Amino acid sequence: MTTLEQPTLTILPVAGKIGAEVHGLDVSALTDAEFDAVRDALYRYGVLFFPGQGLDPATHRVFAQRFGEVVYPHEHLANLGDAGYREISVIGTENGSAYQANRWHCDVSWRDTPSRFSVLHMQILPEVGGDTMWSNQYAALDAVSAPLREFLYGLTATHRIHPTAEHVQARHPLVIRHPVTGAEALFVNDLFTHHIDGLTAEESAALLGLLKAVSIRPEFTVRRRWQVGDIAVWDNHFVQHNAIYDYGDDARRIHRIEVGPEAPVPAR
Repeated sequence: MTTLEQPTLTILPVAGKIGAEVHGLDVSALTDAEFDAVRDALYRYGVLFFPGQGLDPATHRVFAQRFGEVVYPHEHLANLGDAGYREISVIGTENGSAYQANRWHCDVSWRDTPSRFSVLHMQILPEVGGDTMWSNQYAALDAVSAPLREFLYGLTATHRIHPTAEHVQARHPLVIRHPVTGAEALFVNDLFTHHIDGLTAEESAALLGLLKAVSIRPEFTVRRRWQVGDIAVWDNHFVQHNAIYDYGDDARRIHRIEVGPEAPVPAR
């Protein structure tokens, strides 16, 4: 296990295949050098955690904007527009949206240009439970056998906001490439990937079942036990996540900003 250090910055890996915790930074006042180190670490570890950043939505917005163009949340999500932060969606038990994230997914993969980055800011936690998990999709692709992986190149899948919502859907490659590092990853998820284009329903269901299973193998994941004030950011095209609903009626609220609308880049 390696640790990357600058005079005030420590980046500590927290799992074997994905995830690192960042210490020594105020995310609302990053220097250019600090942000470059954060971005490089994000590409390396997939998801980064920043403990103890407070609850100020302005801090959340300032940090998220460093990663690119902010994407306003879909109309079905509550937001902080009344407080002057319409770009911050409110995912909580009070509006029912907290329960919807309890399946593995990439945020808004049903859009033609899904957000590249998601930035979460924990506000209210239940007494126990409410963890989130993330999974490394580079590792998932590497785990697919070479003959099957070759078959996947060139195939696309249709992603829908809801299984019957043909008017809110997008088509994306099954294998995508990181625009900076060139690394290849699987791009399917349980919540939004509806079918593989060009295959029969039976073929699509069988292949998707296999790919969804490999994409969330335990050894490719990290699980975060949140603390109030934590911020997490991840490379949304290349990392899946699952907000675990194990806290009954207890209150849980998290704020989210989506950043960087981009079409996934085909691996070939």
